[in-house]
Amino acid sequence: MNFTVNISSTVDENEWNNSLNKNSSSMIYQTTKWQELYETVYDSKPVFITVRDQLKNIVGQLACLIHKEVFWQHANIISKVLGKKLKLGTVLWWYHGPIIHDSKNQKQILEIILKSLDEVVIKNNIVMIRGISSPLEREDFDQEFIKFGYKIEPRLTFVIDLTQNIDELYDSLKKDTRYYIRKSEKEDFEFSISDEKTVFDKFQELKNTARKLNDKKLFNNSKLFDMHWKILRNSGFEDILIAKKNSEIEGIILTLNFNGNLIQHALANSPKFDLVGTFLTWNTIKWAKQMNYLTFDFAGVDPEPKTAKEKGIYFYAEKFGGEKINYSVYSKIIDKKKYYLSSGLNDPKKILKRIKSQS
Repeated sequence: MNFTVNISSTVDENEWNNSLNKNSSSMIYQTTKWQELYETVYDSKPVFITVRDQLKNIVGQLACLIHKEVFWQHANIISKVLGKKLKLGTVLWWYHGPIIHDSKNQKQILEIILKSLDEVVIKNNIVMIRGISSPLEREDFDQEFIKFGYKIEPRLTFVIDLTQNIDELYDSLKKDTRYYIRKSEKEDFEFSISDEKTVFDKFQELKNTARKLNDKKLFNNSKLFDMHWKILRNSGFEDILIAKKNSEIEGIILTLNFNGNLIQHALANSPKFDLVGTFLTWNTIKWAKQMNYLTFDFAGVDPEPKTAKEKGIYFYAEKFGGEKINYSVYSKIIDKKKYYLSSGLNDPKKILKRIKSQS
């Protein structure tokens, strides 16, 4: 079969997103709106790879972002200036793709997409590529990526099938989870969907409270959340679900939706109340069911958690009874010298740890 491919920085938004809608594995991160968010906030460069058949139908698509600013967002000012001056840290990332519509010619279409990525790398002096497959894609493309020099890192997520009735969902929970849900409902939490942009300020406050407890650098990016509201929330792709107690917000979940698939993009809970997260997550799942979404994705966990934090995230997602689904992170270092120099400037502690471990 003869296919044509186009690599561009813009596409027809309706055609692109409507095509994604035809594939059940498509999620928000492959839409034009997600690329627009990062282009607006970080001046990242969108790249759309479109494969068409002889009838001009889209049979394969991948939306990527070339990042420069994002790589340095948590670095100190000296590293940022030096890194940008030396043109380091130019990376290409994508999430939950590629999306291939032609099941009979999947490998051929994927090969076209991977060759196109190599062209993008050369033209844009990319240092490293990192991509994440869609957890809802049941085909295993790992071997094709390995042929093109990618390393594979296995990942895992829990996905709840929302086509079950609510009683089936509840019965699928572990016994202790059902107990904690009942207990949380006695603590006078109130669940609602927020329609106020100021809730993002509270979200950052709750996240930074947790970061302080773990001695991590605080995160504040008002422009990012302003654009979340303007680009995603106002387009109907994002909802902000909250749990209040005594009129104070104590828990927040940001969900992103597309094509019937809902993903828990981010959450923040007050450390003052142990059960606020359980209450908020269960009520979010019930709300998603009422909204006729098809799936609820917990957005990934480490399949072999080692730290207390990783183990906590795994346990929290697992206890809500979703199906374990494996997916892959694909990475390819293009310029090793620039990559390791970029990584060292971005986080010198990592380099010191590596030196100590080898001494």
